[in-house]
This record gives sequence, structure tokens and C-alpha cells, in this order.
Amino acid sequence: MLKRFAQHETADNESQRARNRELVKMQTEKSIRQEQARRTTEEQIQAQHRQTERERAEMERETIRVRAMAEAERRAHEAKLAEVVNKRMLVERANAEREREMGLCH
Repeated sequence: MLKRFAQHETADNESQRARNRELVKMQTEKSIRQEQARRTTEEQIQAQHRQTERERAEMERETIRVRAMAEAERRAHEAKLAEVVNKRMLVERANAEREREMGLCH
């Protein structure tokens, strides 16, 4: 009977060890899946961050381009206004000179 008990005990121990090995295997696989999921999530976060940085840089370049165009248009407009003013002054000066000459002739 003791021999039978020992055999049964050994079988139970072996069965328990097999269950423990299976449990450790399942826990290890679960840990691997969790780590893979964590890495995938981290890669997605990094990819989104890089995309956001690319978009931010593009918006900044576009802002610089628009500001440069606006500045160029402002300078062109100022130059045009200065040209109009200079032309008006030349016409007024020419008219004043003509009037002065006509006054001298009379």
C-alpha cells in the first residue's frame, strides 16, 4: 500500500510539475506578447511624433514663404507709391518752373 501511495504521490507530483511547466510557458508567452504589443505601441507613437514634426516643419516653411511674399509685395507697393510721389513732385516742379519762366516773359 505504501508503494502504491508513493507511486500515486509521484504521479501527482509529475502531473503538478507538468502543470507548472505549462503555466510558466503560458506566462512566458503572455509576457512576450505584452512586450511585442508595447513595442508596437511605442513604434506607432514614435511614427506619429515624426509625422507631427514633419507637418510642423512644413507649416513653418509655408509661414516663412507667405511672410516673405507679403514683405516683397509691401516693398513693391511702397516703391510704386514712392514712384507716384516722385513723379508728382517732378510734374509740380516742372509746372512751377514753367510758370516762373512765363512770368519772366511777361
